[in-house]
Amino acid sequence: MNCFERTGNPPVVLFVHGYCQSSAYWAPTVERIAQQGGHGIAVDLPGFAGSAGLPGPYTMEAFADALVGLLDARKINRAVVAGGSMGGVVAQQFALRHPERLARLLLVATGAYTADPKGALAKADSLSSPPWDEATLRPIVQGFFHTPPSAKRFSELLAIAGNASRHAAVVAARSNAGTSLLARLSQIKVPTLIIQGRHDRSRTVAHGEEMQNAIIGARLVVLENSGHTPHLEEPDAFHDLAVPFLIPRQ
Repeated sequence: MNCFERTGNPPVVLFVHGYCQSSAYWAPTVERIAQQGGHGIAVDLPGFAGSAGLPGPYTMEAFADALVGLLDARKINRAVVAGGSMGGVVAQQFALRHPERLARLLLVATGAYTADPKGALAKADSLSSPPWDEATLRPIVQGFFHTPPSAKRFSELLAIAGNASRHAAVVAARSNAGTSLLARLSQIKVPTLIIQGRHDRSRTVAHGEEMQNAIIGARLVVLENSGHTPHLEEPDAFHDLAVPFLIPRQ
């Protein structure tokens, strides 16, 4: 997988992006980790961005297994995993499928299931036919934000979305829509921090509360001025919370 990486001291922190996103969404956090002497790796999941040409399957389970393959290739036994949106679902799958490889878990703007799976499946299928162009992708990227980024930045993020394989995007959306993990989250035994944006319309504060209640000892923090990308919308508040959690120093 294509990665954005800054090497440093353990623990290794593995960052997983959301739907039609890329490692670029986590690059500022990787840099902050590096400034504190940590080791951060943000991935491009198979089918997306710099990994668009990689073969599937493009499911939440397969993505989690691909992360283990990346760790194996680097001879990393355990990692801290941070996932946003769809990447948070992948991170939950990682925690459940490979608990021995997980040290800590950060879930951002995500949930354990899709509230309207039939609607989400229909939306995923609708992406199969229209042109994979700006008109199709613009509302997806707009939905990531409560406060829109600059026109230049939005154009960059739109290009990232457009670099995804349409087939991968459709399959991943279907897999995400059909994933339901809430009943299994009590199996997660590592320290867990959940960060939700108050104005997130797709993964609400209620989703965060459900995960907090299911994961023993989990902490939930709501950022009041964020939508679906609190790590980009409120970077200082987000990183003041996330960095000490991801790389705790004794």
